[in-house]
Amino acid sequence: MKGLSIKDHLCIRELQAFHETLDREKGFDLDMLRNVAYLSEEIGEVVSAIRDFKKADETAALEEARSHLGEELADCLAYILKLANYGGIDLQDAYLRKMERNLNRTWYKKQSHL
Repeated sequence: MKGLSIKDHLCIRELQAFHETLDREKGFDLDMLRNVAYLSEEIGEVVSAIRDFKKADETAALEEARSHLGEELADCLAYILKLANYGGIDLQDAYLRKMERNLNRTWYKKQSHL
């Protein structure tokens, strides 16, 4: 991956381009449904990392748990970027359009049934 540096990629479009190149160069699985399954697995790992983060009670353990949670969230983001690529979606544009809709949306509080 000569010439490919993640530090040079800061916007969503550039991150998508990075993952497109990474997938091609590493020969990663491009099947959308399998990648959704991989994302689901990563979400489970986020849940576990959050549990560890909430249980951490000393500074070193908290920093380690925060780092682990960050890695798992980054894995989820990577799969989301990849799925957008596989669907031919400009995720940056889609995100901005969706957030614009959300800014003008009325939000209602959900009632808890517990």
